[in-house]
Amino acid sequence: MSNATIIQTKDDLFIGSDSATSLLLGDQLCRLDTHATKLFKFDNLVLFCSGDLNYCYRIMDMFASHKTKRVYSLREILLDTHQDESVDVVIGEYKENKTWLYQLSPYNNFDIVTYTDIPEGGINIVTAGIRTKESYNSVCNSISAGKSVREVYKSVFDEISYEGIGGTLTVFRVNREGINEYLKYQIKEKENLKVINYEGILSHYKKQMIVGERIYGKIFMGVNLALEDEDGVLKFQGSKGEIFDRNGRLIMKLGLVDQNPDKFGLWSFNDITRVKLDQIEGFVIDRASTDKNKHPDGWEKVMWADPSDGTLYTLNMVAKNIKVVNNFGDVILDSENNYLDIGDFNTIVMDNKLTTMEKMQLITELYKIEAGYHRMLEQAEKYKRSQRDDIFDIDAQFFTKSPSTIDLYSTQQLTEAYYALLDYMSQYIEIVGREPLNIDINSPMTDQTSEIPDRAEFILKFKTYYDEEKRLRNMIEDAQFYSGLNMGQFYNNVVIGQYGFIALRNDGKYRSVLNATNGLALQKWEKNRWVNKVYASIGNSSYEDGTLIAEDLVAKRLRIETKYGDVLLDSDALNLDFSVLDSIILNDVITSLEKITLANQYKSITKQYVTLKEQINRYATNIYNDRDSSYYGLDTASVQLVAAGNTLDSTYSALTSYMNPVFANMNATTHIVTDLHSTRLIFHQKWEDFYKAYESGRAMLSDFLEKSSLQLGRNYNNTVIDAENGVVVTRGNIMNRTTLNATYGIKIERNDGTAYSPSWYKVFYVDIDGNLFAEDMSTKRLRILDAELGDAIVFDWKDGITIYGRHGEQIRLNANEGITIDVNKEKRLWINKDGTLRARKLIIEPDMEEDLVLDGETDGYISNLMVNSLKAVEKNNEEQDYVYIRNNFVKLNTGTSAKSDITKFKLHLTKNDQFSYPEMIWGQGNGVGGNLGVIKKPSNGFFVQYINDAGNIRALDMNVTQKDAIKIHAEHGEIVVESDTQIMFSCGGSTISMTPNGIKISSPRVDLN
Repeated sequence: MSNATIIQTKDDLFIGSDSATSLLLGDQLCRLDTHATKLFKFDNLVLFCSGDLNYCYRIMDMFASHKTKRVYSLREILLDTHQDESVDVVIGEYKENKTWLYQLSPYNNFDIVTYTDIPEGGINIVTAGIRTKESYNSVCNSISAGKSVREVYKSVFDEISYEGIGGTLTVFRVNREGINEYLKYQIKEKENLKVINYEGILSHYKKQMIVGERIYGKIFMGVNLALEDEDGVLKFQGSKGEIFDRNGRLIMKLGLVDQNPDKFGLWSFNDITRVKLDQIEGFVIDRASTDKNKHPDGWEKVMWADPSDGTLYTLNMVAKNIKVVNNFGDVILDSENNYLDIGDFNTIVMDNKLTTMEKMQLITELYKIEAGYHRMLEQAEKYKRSQRDDIFDIDAQFFTKSPSTIDLYSTQQLTEAYYALLDYMSQYIEIVGREPLNIDINSPMTDQTSEIPDRAEFILKFKTYYDEEKRLRNMIEDAQFYSGLNMGQFYNNVVIGQYGFIALRNDGKYRSVLNATNGLALQKWEKNRWVNKVYASIGNSSYEDGTLIAEDLVAKRLRIETKYGDVLLDSDALNLDFSVLDSIILNDVITSLEKITLANQYKSITKQYVTLKEQINRYATNIYNDRDSSYYGLDTASVQLVAAGNTLDSTYSALTSYMNPVFANMNATTHIVTDLHSTRLIFHQKWEDFYKAYESGRAMLSDFLEKSSLQLGRNYNNTVIDAENGVVVTRGNIMNRTTLNATYGIKIERNDGTAYSPSWYKVFYVDIDGNLFAEDMSTKRLRILDAELGDAIVFDWKDGITIYGRHGEQIRLNANEGITIDVNKEKRLWINKDGTLRARKLIIEPDMEEDLVLDGETDGYISNLMVNSLKAVEKNNEEQDYVYIRNNFVKLNTGTSAKSDITKFKLHLTKNDQFSYPEMIWGQGNGVGGNLGVIKKPSNGFFVQYINDAGNIRALDMNVTQKDAIKIHAEHGEIVVESDTQIMFSCGGSTISMTPNGIKISSPRVDLN
């Protein structure tokens, strides 16, 4: 036994089931174990499959080995294998920007029941298996109470657990990110469960996971809803939806986004920008503004679409790779390729002067012409001769041929026009070489304005070349069409070559063969070989050559004629032999034998009527109504089909009413005039009216089918589907087209020519090695994978650019974080949102090739560093001694790195008049200029000073004005020279010596005044 509970919104689908298996012993249900797997993942599908355990696992194994993992493939497996086993399957997937839920059950022959298109704010709750109503009601009550999805699932399975439900709850989440395991939870089991011994009864009972009670569910419009995971929270309160990021910040609103007036739409925002999509303002991008006068709400429009006419406006726009095209899609400006269309020279040299700017434009155009010229010659050489013109020997037993010597066209005119253009332009620009083209743009000729004697001749030279290029391109296309298919090439599962014609279906099960050996054969792959199902007999002893043989033939509108051309069987057309009718009523009497003939005719047309009427009703109602859109031709065909069905009803009813008296007594003779009160003309008209109504109904049905289904090769709003090219969608201006087939996969091309002469260039395609190429690609979320290591680079509209390294490195760039480099989730280097550069463990390497040398004490090394300011602070906001360098000073400070910190030493450059000089100030002082030591070197000398608390100076001066003198002075103080050994004053030959033992004066002369 089992239960699956599904919660489905437009963007998310949650599917959860338990792991219990149980056995039914008589009328008693008993728990067997809790090891069953009931949820399976295949590519982008998650499946709930339960019922007979062995059959369920066999179905899953077959589906796992199936080449295509699609709901329709699973249905085919169930139809082929089901033998009244108990089974139910529920499938969930995300595609086309919404969730899809499918149900496959045996009660309706496994017809696919689909749940999708969930409205905004709506929740589809589906429960499958047993106790479906109980689990459904529990989910509704939990959601109405505002519980999160995780709590809803835990509460539901705890509540409904018993012998048939229990074990481990597993919940998968399906959304645009794929399929992820959302929840693992051990269900709280009820007490006194009836548990049986597995070994003792395995050979007597079947193991069951679900006896399909029903699938129960409907769309539930909840008032409050919260869906959360590790990345954020989605909340709905009625029509108001809000999305919060993992930090709890509101980043998006959807549904009712604003009131007074009510606005419904989608708003996404951060601290800097806001994007709005609603029904009142349309499309708007705002940026934060501090000007509350102009922008009271704090937001300024920078890009918006006028809701009245759709005109797009922008402010302060900077665009890279911008292209400007005209109404026909022709490129006027292409900034990436430095291309500016000179517009067929309608405006150039208007004044018969060729300016420097116009010459640069012409040089660009000439290089473009040269590239197109050589590309055209290459194509022309490839298709100049056709295998169609090869000479075949049709009288030989086997095909033999000689290569053609016929040229389908000549390139001489194009070459002459090309060189004539270069000859003419060489008088205005300096052409250095022609093969390849080399133009000296730095030549003085380029900088000179040239006179154009004849503007018409100037334009004609270009026009002549373009005309010749267009003529040759058309001739190449004609040659390609003339040559037809290339033998042996693979065309969307079709090969034409030495084996004749072979068309293979994509699934590899069926193919068609047409050649001289097998004739025509339709084959099926059975038991590892191709088996003929429909074929024309050639060389078969049992049948004449050319006999058509079919196995398991089902034919619609089958017509069989005799060798004389008479119709033996026509199962589709309603053949009424009016000659029989005429002979029956020749004498106005219908005999018993004639009634038998009429009864057989009536039985035949009744069968045809019922079949046609069912088809008309099916296509005019179910098929017609089960469409997302319609068009005028189909609507008209539907009305006509309904009218034809009504006419068919009325004529059949009239014929039936008319013939009922005839068939009332098959043994009696009926007189048309006396018994039916009719005539032979009326009798004949009743049958003919029905015949005409039947043929009209078939014609209207055929017309409706033709208008409601694709016809290969027909153009549907610039979309063509055929067997050779697959699907080709061309833009209305013939400037872009998309091709989808088995040869190219998906190929998107740009027309570098014109609508009348296209030149297709691939901008998105996959080459033969499986490499994807794209130009100018925009994406909302792009992941670049590093082989088996997972994500390498992720581009996301919200998270910006994230680059993953091989050893825990991560680089992020977005508007919310700035630029951040982490290693093993630890910050290393980042630019904060305020624009400041921040780093931890900063090492600046020297500009040399040697290995990095780190300081032995600090493990740090900085080389060639230039900064505006430097503080050697170890920890922020803590009292410490540090060095502060800025502008022209070096300070030794004590404090917390604040402006009020105490400076205890200062080395700086100070100015005296117009010259600066170095100065050192020692000590923090007394706050009024005292208790400081000063050493300075101005231009007039060198000075060492100390200023005491009273402001008096003790100094050692070496002033240039004193020549070689050294001055020691003290204001209001003493000068003390002290030594415990000797003090010596010496000047030339005179000395004064002071020792502890006495004073000695030595001089040629001593004057005492």
